[in-house]
Amino acid sequence: MAQALFRLVLAFSLLALCTSYKNYQTNIPNGDAVTHPCKENLVWQGVGHEFMLGGGKRNPFGEDFAGQSHTWTDDLCQDDSDGDGRTNGEELGDPSCTWTKGDTPSRTGNITHPGICEPTDSDDCKAKNAWEIDCSEGDDFWCEGVDDQDTVAHTVRLDNTKVPARETTYMCQGFSLPSDKEYHLFAVKPVIDNAYVMHHTIVYGCKTKIEGFDGPVECGMYNEDCEDMLGGWTVGSAGECQTSDRGFLVGKGHYTYIIVEQHWNNPLLVADYYDSSGMTFYLTPNLRQYNMGYLLTGQEEFVIPPKESAYIVTGTCPESCLKRKLTDSIYITSAHVHMHYLGTKGKIEHYRDGEVINTWFDVASYSYDLPVFIEFDPPIELKPSDKIVTTCTFQSLDQSEDTKYGAATSDEMCYGFMNYYPVETGTGSCISYGSYDECEILDYYEYLDNAANGLSQSALLAMMSLFLILCR
Repeated sequence: MAQALFRLVLAFSLLALCTSYKNYQTNIPNGDAVTHPCKENLVWQGVGHEFMLGGGKRNPFGEDFAGQSHTWTDDLCQDDSDGDGRTNGEELGDPSCTWTKGDTPSRTGNITHPGICEPTDSDDCKAKNAWEIDCSEGDDFWCEGVDDQDTVAHTVRLDNTKVPARETTYMCQGFSLPSDKEYHLFAVKPVIDNAYVMHHTIVYGCKTKIEGFDGPVECGMYNEDCEDMLGGWTVGSAGECQTSDRGFLVGKGHYTYIIVEQHWNNPLLVADYYDSSGMTFYLTPNLRQYNMGYLLTGQEEFVIPPKESAYIVTGTCPESCLKRKLTDSIYITSAHVHMHYLGTKGKIEHYRDGEVINTWFDVASYSYDLPVFIEFDPPIELKPSDKIVTTCTFQSLDQSEDTKYGAATSDEMCYGFMNYYPVETGTGSCISYGSYDECEILDYYEYLDNAANGLSQSALLAMMSLFLILCR
């Protein structure tokens, strides 16, 4: 159950990362022709974002564009968002500010970036460009080990499939992984066919080959035989890379079959889109020191009243439960808090001997649309005798009814999830249900199960009825 919930949480997190759909390019002149200021052969897909592929923090043009409700206005055209002396219209090929959506701009060549001050190496622009712009030469995705002679680059792609004319579609297809020997999966890179619809990808390792997935099929977000997430991609990411001492164990004796789940986003309901996107998996037969896994914390039983300015929800993984979950220390490599639109603050605290020794995550201005992932180098040791407290703060001033925990974005969630190693030492979750921790709930279910074995059918039905009444 917890593994399935974790997958759902991650899917929502990936969903949130896409705040700049490729369709926004059509709302500005030459939106699909803005190139990297240092690499003229690369299109800056997320024109309004600091990251070239889109998603995450906005650049100055992105802030101004959002302020104009993502439309091309005279004010936006005449503004100089990046402060380099040229108006946005001059940079995007509409110097007279006469362009309207669907028209051909008056200039289609020599397009420059309206959100990056150029030349980037001038002292003035270095001060105005508040983030590091990669002007290095070479591939945009690189991970130590991908170029090794014995690394296997295993690419899979969905069969070319028509995209439904609806906003959201989940499409899955199963694929085999090399099974001749053990491998560590240490990097994944997207293969994007139709960038207008590709939103995110999640890769699940399956215990056995799953029937019915030989070709693309519409799918949900849960399959009990494919509970472990092995990788993913979302708009704004060039790929995933693990450090040289760890990876996900696949191949002979482990995962030899995967399901690739693609999320297509088609908000304009275009009827003639097709897609055959996929992933490249980098596998090494030179097994690394550690196998990786995921840890989920948080709270799954809460109700947020309306008209609250700061309603606090906590989930505790206490020492008593963590001792049962872990056989030895694990090492946390990243942390993230997930809430929905009422979330305003998030925190994950790491306790030892009754005192906070680490704050893994502390974001005072949480945004569902701009999630933050904190990475740790070196990783942080979590001992079985430690405690984890996940705290979420919600603001419901605009709500007229209670907001409950749930999977819909109109519901709320309070989760922390961490990447860790070694996976053999720990389990995938340590969450709370109201005032009870996960271990107490599991003990209660075990007690009911044992009690049920000795009861008559009528007594069992009576106990189940009482249980349902108490759980209302």
